Amino acid sequence: MHALLLGRFHAVTRTQSDWLASLAQAPVEKIVCVITSANQSSSRRNPLDVETREAMLAPALARSGKPFELVRIDDIPDSTLWVEHVLAQVEGQSGIKLVPGNTLLFSANRDVDALFRERGFTIVNQEVKGLTPHELVQRIVDGKAWVEQASVETRAVYERAEVAAKVRDIFRQSLLNDDGEFGHFRDFLSYGAQMDASLVQKLEDLVGWVKPGCIVDKGCGTGRLLVELSRLFPSSQLVGVDLSREFLRLCDENTYASEDVALVFGNIIERNVPPGSATTVIYSSVMHEVHSYSNYQRSEIDRALRNCFEELRPGGRVLIRDGVSPEPATWQLHFSNAATNDIFERFAREFCHGRGAKFERLGPDRVQLSSHDANEFLCKKDYLKNWHIEVHEEFGPLTLNQWNDVLERTGFEPLHTAQYANEWIVKHRYQGAVQVFDAQGNPLAWPATNMVVVGEKP
Repeated sequence: MHALLLGRFHAVTRTQSDWLASLAQAPVEKIVCVITSANQSSSRRNPLDVETREAMLAPALARSGKPFELVRIDDIPDSTLWVEHVLAQVEGQSGIKLVPGNTLLFSANRDVDALFRERGFTIVNQEVKGLTPHELVQRIVDGKAWVEQASVETRAVYERAEVAAKVRDIFRQSLLNDDGEFGHFRDFLSYGAQMDASLVQKLEDLVGWVKPGCIVDKGCGTGRLLVELSRLFPSSQLVGVDLSREFLRLCDENTYASEDVALVFGNIIERNVPPGSATTVIYSSVMHEVHSYSNYQRSEIDRALRNCFEELRPGGRVLIRDGVSPEPATWQLHFSNAATNDIFERFAREFCHGRGAKFERLGPDRVQLSSHDANEFLCKKDYLKNWHIEVHEEFGPLTLNQWNDVLERTGFEPLHTAQYANEWIVKHRYQGAVQVFDAQGNPLAWPATNMVVVGEKP
């Protein structure tokens, strides 16, 4: 009889270690221990590489006195095939064929239990008291007491200064979800389509400022911009960076024919290419996400640009195209129909995770509020399919003057700062739905929908 254990094993707690030793009395001849997510590391869900996890786990298994096999298993996207995937990998790596008649699954995970029980396996529910491995790692990250809760081998790993520092750095990367991706439950196809729809305008705004050589598109999304840049700058090397594996998959499909395009999975706040290697770094419609998914900390924009400064060669340029906030003022919005008024009420409640938008109701179809919040409503009122995402983003975190200041603050020489109201957006989204007035009720021109700023490294 075999004992089957499954887990990611980024820490072994003291109580887990004691329980593994107690398998000496279990009615099994051999232990098969499967390390899942073996192909993942450097994320909150999977901070350690598989070699480090094996080094922590093997001594604890050895204390049981039973022979054991360690099997590495990569993640797969389809959970309905997971049990078959596990069994095939175990047999392929160890030669052991696990079947219901020769295997006991020791598990405290209900999802794992259900999948194996459906295939006829016997489940031994083993609740291990004390901290979970994830809770132990979180204590390490938070600087709380953890040593007494960890196995000897876990202490040896996490007491290494470089390991603790790396894990803390992973957990502080605010754009990442638990799998180390920028996900946030977005409808990727509709979001990508929205980004691609503005491609012609993006090219018009950016291409004239690009310096050929090594061109980096941070937050490359579907890769459509990379394809056009590859066509326009055939002698350049292009690098696309994104924190979504789904977008990188789409990007890989779209740039397949472009041999000069390299794709990098990475956080665009950090350095993604070697220092001094890039001639142009582009942030197109992504800096507002750096801000929004960093708990609205403008300092993260500065950090991204400081890292970008390091990536660029002298004379290299950073190009930023994004939303823009109007200068502080009080505006009035007059709604042309009940539907727009209803969307505004929802926006005012939900904006920025419930921070909301403070406003004064002047009439059934009129409100008064800050120019910043009014502009945020105008920018996102039509993004209904991804509303649960868009309502929490600040499309224009900075005014044009503030963008100029941040370039200078991070070492760049501003070459170009401009803002404009996109004619298509004005015609198809603003006109006929809402009107904008100043605090005295005087009509205002449509606010800028986009800005473009360009900085050069001295």
